[in-house]
Amino acid sequence: MAVVEPQLRDGQIAARIDRLPLTNIQWRLSFITQLLWGVVISLDGMEQVLYPFVWAPKHYFSPLQYSLLVGFQVGGGVLIGEYLLGFVADRYGRKKVMIASCLIVSLLFWPTAFLTNWWLLMLFFTAGSLGIGGVLATNVVYMAEMAPPQVRGRVMQGTQVLAGFLVVLLAVVPALFLIPTHYKAYVFLLCAIPVVVVLPFLIFGLPESPRWLEARGRRVEAERILSDIEAKIVRKHGALPPIDLNRHQVLVTEKVPTREIFTGRYRGQTILLLICWVLGYAGVDYGVSSYSTVYLVANGMSAHEVFLAAAISGFAGAILAPLIGSILGERVERKTLVLFSGIICALGALGYFFFPKSFMMIAIAGALLIAARMAWVFNMYNYTAAAYPTRLRSVGTGWTDGVGHIGAVFGPVVAGVFYASTASTNHIGWFVWCVIPGSLLPSFLVYKWGMRQREAVLEEVAP
Repeated sequence: MAVVEPQLRDGQIAARIDRLPLTNIQWRLSFITQLLWGVVISLDGMEQVLYPFVWAPKHYFSPLQYSLLVGFQVGGGVLIGEYLLGFVADRYGRKKVMIASCLIVSLLFWPTAFLTNWWLLMLFFTAGSLGIGGVLATNVVYMAEMAPPQVRGRVMQGTQVLAGFLVVLLAVVPALFLIPTHYKAYVFLLCAIPVVVVLPFLIFGLPESPRWLEARGRRVEAERILSDIEAKIVRKHGALPPIDLNRHQVLVTEKVPTREIFTGRYRGQTILLLICWVLGYAGVDYGVSSYSTVYLVANGMSAHEVFLAAAISGFAGAILAPLIGSILGERVERKTLVLFSGIICALGALGYFFFPKSFMMIAIAGALLIAARMAWVFNMYNYTAAAYPTRLRSVGTGWTDGVGHIGAVFGPVVAGVFYASTASTNHIGWFVWCVIPGSLLPSFLVYKWGMRQREAVLEEVAP
């Protein structure tokens, strides 16, 4: 194939995607990507489920080694995966990376059911997390590229209800019945679902992104896929409105200009997102989750009580957050939703601090915390994907969200130090770490200096 030199063209494919009315086609494609996200992310942090009930009672390794294991699994492996597979997705396609990511997670996580050696657990959990990184670098990017701007928030957050529901359904509910006695079956179950359930949908139900194909200069393939989608919509909904080429200028290139995210107009956004993702992952996300189970067990809760409370609060929170976001749609700026989510996260954490021995209050505070945390993460995902142009959208998402996982590396370690050093005051240091630098600060930074994206055409907000 001849090399396509970088050149500015009318983005006819992008304009035709954005003129489409909202139909079951956009919903279906978005649901498939969120099926992938929910199933794969249910394996993320598996060691946090196993450690308190399987490894810790038999003293296979120390709390510090556990913190490092969490950090490298949720941080190091995901970081490398987002960058490498994000680059591959911008160079060779979104669909290929989603399929590869699904296989990587399943094939490399299942051996951990047989392992108790810390070094081997570190190896397989970190390597398997490359696939998690690949999913994070592509699923939200694909949704953003396929959804018209006026309904982008509604579609993305509406289908993220499925993602949140699946994480709780798969990661928490089986644990109620299988942990600790049948923990191997728990690992096998979670590793089998991506291949058995998700992979067929990706292979047979998900076309490549026409927007990405156009940005790579592959107009014939983009035309074939989009014409098929348009024909189905016309048969059901009638003639389509005219396209607006003035708002859809596309820089076509076969190369992935990675350096562009660190120069010119994107440098400021990249720095902002790096700071906020690092702080958020270190605090509100993995800083909280790495010790929340340990905290509840230390306050007298059994495995059954912990996972039952997690199931109740998880289902309520995971469904509530994206559902509200979908209803709001594009009426509220994403950066505003990030700010309010961060504030509510802090309120949920206070419930854990003041009522650690009350099952009912933990369930209520947990629902509040999980709802706000998922709203924060999903809105940050959606914001990040729209902050970069199609030619480097996956690599931009991979660099910012991926490098942000450095926070998931040191966050659990720092959280562990604060957790242990302030044990006499109900671990107040852990709460302060998660709430102030880990939640309120990054939320305010995005709100203050983030870009406006409400109802914005992707080619305008990130040309």
